[in-house]
Amino acid sequence: MESGSIFQDKKERVLGGKKRGPSRSIIFLIAIVIALGGISYWLIQGNTGASPKVSSQPKVSGKVDYAGQTLRMADIQVRVENGNIQIPVHVVKEKKIVRFEYEGKGLKIPLYAYLTMAGRVVTGISMCEPCKSTRFRIQDRKLVCNACDTEWQIETHKGIKGGCMNYPPEIIPHVIEKDSIVIEEKAVLDWKPRV
Repeated sequence: MESGSIFQDKKERVLGGKKRGPSRSIIFLIAIVIALGGISYWLIQGNTGASPKVSSQPKVSGKVDYAGQTLRMADIQVRVENGNIQIPVHVVKEKKIVRFEYEGKGLKIPLYAYLTMAGRVVTGISMCEPCKSTRFRIQDRKLVCNACDTEWQIETHKGIKGGCMNYPPEIIPHVIEKDSIVIEEKAVLDWKPRV
């Protein structure tokens, strides 16, 4: 029976001893892979969360329902005076989504205003920054880029789907004065693209 013992000794030398559980290095590598996977997912997914800026916009009308509708941007002219861009409230209430351009200090910046379903006016930069489109539409309760078809929730700007959903059109604050939506020129001039 000594040959069995010699065989067992050789087997242990060749195979490195008795079979044990996974080594520490394998467990460590698995932990690193899981951590890197989580970080990659977070970077790819980005922040598609709701923008508190939308819910803080002023209300100008009652509720609006866009279910089953597609509304294209209406191009309008605005007035710029005393450092302010002024848009008539009634135009946004009537058209629901408008586009206009600010021209000043050698710049031409596309802007938008639209009416949410809660009756709030949202104003901002009319640009889907990654794809450079400056046109959007309201389609069945969503804000949609005309070029890449990325969709955002109209009430929150939270990304729904599409390649640019981490970059909803940037909101620029405004105030309501009498019958006008008023945006400070400085807020538009201070805007910088995120990508």
